[in-house]
Amino acid sequence: MPVSMWFFLILVVLAVIAVIVGLFMQRGDDKRICFGGAGVVFLFALVFLVFASTTVVGTRQIGIETTFSRPTGTTLTNGLHLKAPWTEVTEMDGAVQIDQHTGDHRIKVRLGNSSTADADVSVRWQIKPDATPDLFVQYKTFDNVRSNLVTRNLQVALNEVFASFDPLAPQNLDRSPLPELSEKAKVILAAKVGDQVEILDVAVPTIDYDDGTEQKINQLNQERAATAVAEQAKKTAVEQAKANGELAGSVSHDPNVLVSKCLDIAREKGLALLCWPTPVMPTIPTK
Repeated sequence: MPVSMWFFLILVVLAVIAVIVGLFMQRGDDKRICFGGAGVVFLFALVFLVFASTTVVGTRQIGIETTFSRPTGTTLTNGLHLKAPWTEVTEMDGAVQIDQHTGDHRIKVRLGNSSTADADVSVRWQIKPDATPDLFVQYKTFDNVRSNLVTRNLQVALNEVFASFDPLAPQNLDRSPLPELSEKAKVILAAKVGDQVEILDVAVPTIDYDDGTEQKINQLNQERAATAVAEQAKKTAVEQAKANGELAGSVSHDPNVLVSKCLDIAREKGLALLCWPTPVMPTIPTK
């Protein structure tokens, strides 16, 4: 029962005792003092009865009526409410909750290649008003709902999702798989918490692999970059050979094409423009 109800009962007992004592008093003044005192005590008792019969539920809170720690099945919205004076009201937070698992509180998951990783996770959830009596019976407090229902099942859902994820697979190196994995984790988590809690969103923005996996990923990326450079060099060589072939064909028809090409190269390199053919000067050997 509420504390105010206990005060009411105690004061009523005191008022009754005062009345009984007054009945046995012989002097009129003593009777009036006992009866007057009983009246004052009874008025104070009524004040505590009013407090015991009313309650105020906070904003975005859900009130659960209980009698001797057992829910009555009645839930209260925010605001002022009348209730039975012997009932208590326990509040649960009905607002949207955002749990951030970052830093030292990241969730450790096992990956498809048998390595481990630390996942940076955030989850948005909200308890359903109709389910609050059952949640109170099962978990007693809102913090227990968070830790034992939401967080624990979030860890299970993430491990189920990442168990089939291989960070070294080529498709996972080309694009980030985290948005798709986050959506899968949301679906699994929603199924595990049932109809008592609504899962609004699960996000895994980053994941830190162990040192061995990180080194393998870096090595694969370096090899992929080297392959891309080699393929580009091959394409460049093919195009250069094609251009040289076209140039050779042009020279056979017009020698000035070679002179023009030489001038272009000389300008690029800052060399002397010595691209014209030098005529052969006849010489007479001397004896």
